[in-house]
Amino acid sequence: MFDLVIKDATIYDGTGGTARHGDLAVTDGRIAAIGGRLGPARDTVKADGLALAPGIIDGHTHYDAQITWDPFIDPSPALGVTTAVLGNCGFTIAPCKPADRDLTMRHLTHVEGMSLDALRAGIRWDFESFPQYLDMLARQGVGPNVACFAGHSAIRTFVMGAEATERAATDGEIARMAALVREAMEAGAIGFATSTAEAHNGEGGTPMP
Repeated sequence: MFDLVIKDATIYDGTGGTARHGDLAVTDGRIAAIGGRLGPARDTVKADGLALAPGIIDGHTHYDAQITWDPFIDPSPALGVTTAVLGNCGFTIAPCKPADRDLTMRHLTHVEGMSLDALRAGIRWDFESFPQYLDMLARQGVGPNVACFAGHSAIRTFVMGAEATERAATDGEIARMAALVREAMEAGAIGFATSTAEAHNGEGGTPMP
């Protein structure tokens, strides 16, 4: 007996090939069979011809703030997204010192068009470092799979504060930033994200850190 059978689906296998109509069975979390009349299952879902396909990986999102109050990062799962990559362009919210929280939020309102009121009301600041941010997400749970970049803007602001957009970093500051990147990677970051796009301006019209 299968754990689950999804019946009467239009099945896309993710290869770009032609869809096929049929049933799909799952056992122990894996596809066990595709075809017709697959046999009994503990649970049955009638697809009524709807599409059944592999989940979508959204490789460029800015859910870093929203996910702290909305673990399902609505509306992405409703659109078929099963994996979201956060922290693109370097615009993350971790690491962040308490003194820099409002500046970080104000930057996001400019560069990403986010509501400052929503950010101030919604962000859970139960972290300061990047590892603490990941730990917080793990504790609260997330809906889709999530992967996070270590973001240049957050790391630069963490080290330089408001001066991050005003001057070049010293050798010592660069070393501190590099250490924060290593810390993030060891904690589970999937990489380091940054941007040099001229349109990416933050608070006061200055370039993002």
